Amino acid sequence: MVQDEQASVQTDNSFSIHHVSRRKVIQGAAASVGALAAGTWWLSNTTSACAGSYNYVLSTFLGDSASQAKLSIYISVDGLNFSLLSNTGYTGPTGVLRDPSIMKHTDGKYYITYTTESWTTASTNFGIAYSSDLIHWTYLASVTSTISNTHYVWAPEWFKDTNGSINILVSIDDSGNGSNFRIFKYTATNSSLTSWNGPTLMVGSGNYIDQFVVKLGSIYHLFAKGPTYIETATATSLTGPWTWIGTGNWAGWSSGKEGPAAFQLANGNWRMILDYDLGGHKEFVYSDSSDGLKTWTTPKDFPSISGVVRHGTVLKI
Repeated sequence: MVQDEQASVQTDNSFSIHHVSRRKVIQGAAASVGALAAGTWWLSNTTSACAGSYNYVLSTFLGDSASQAKLSIYISVDGLNFSLLSNTGYTGPTGVLRDPSIMKHTDGKYYITYTTESWTTASTNFGIAYSSDLIHWTYLASVTSTISNTHYVWAPEWFKDTNGSINILVSIDDSGNGSNFRIFKYTATNSSLTSWNGPTLMVGSGNYIDQFVVKLGSIYHLFAKGPTYIETATATSLTGPWTWIGTGNWAGWSSGKEGPAAFQLANGNWRMILDYDLGGHKEFVYSDSSDGLKTWTTPKDFPSISGVVRHGTVLKI
């Protein structure tokens, strides 16, 4: 396991607010999805290679126990059939890593942001780490919520906006019992990603978690988990106000799904990954859209990794 390197983090407190629901994953952006460099990866304890014009990297973790709450990286040529690149063993300083979101930065390195505690443990920050090879990861920073009475900080997600800003979207609860979650935006103020401005409330995001954002043209599309279903909203600004245009079982994804994260396929269609964990029954499924995120296919299990991996994100080259 890689030695942790600590870095000081500056957070400029904009204003405090709150948010609601249960566990992680939604973020990103079409432009926000990074990926593997073209070429072949050969490593012990890994499977096969990643090469060609369209390659995909999945950052994920395996489960709720301490032995499973560690970073795993999977790769795919087609965005459907994923194979293990590495169970990296990386956990960060707390020994717990959940809900990892991954991006490729302008420095050529890969960065993850992640939940730093179990979903039953109070937390006040989210973590950031980096890697040059997707195998060996180094701790970079922890960013503190700064919202008064923060009790849970969950599911941080990268979002690169078209204005060049690098953001992390986070579900934060200040109720002490998980009943007052809202989604907030933090924005990097330096290229080394060690200084952050925020939190800034994403207006209209109350009672949702596991946020994931895609920008198509001038419109931002938010997917997030409500009390029962993953729902969708649109806005002309990343911070809202958000208008919820798809509520209830609008997409046919049924209840119990969480951790939505979208990525674009080679044919231009969008694929949404969904984590299903209800009463010990776990699945990792996907659903596709060919009409610009409006309608979605019936969820299907990912080959090989359904029932194995949890809440994560996919980056595309």
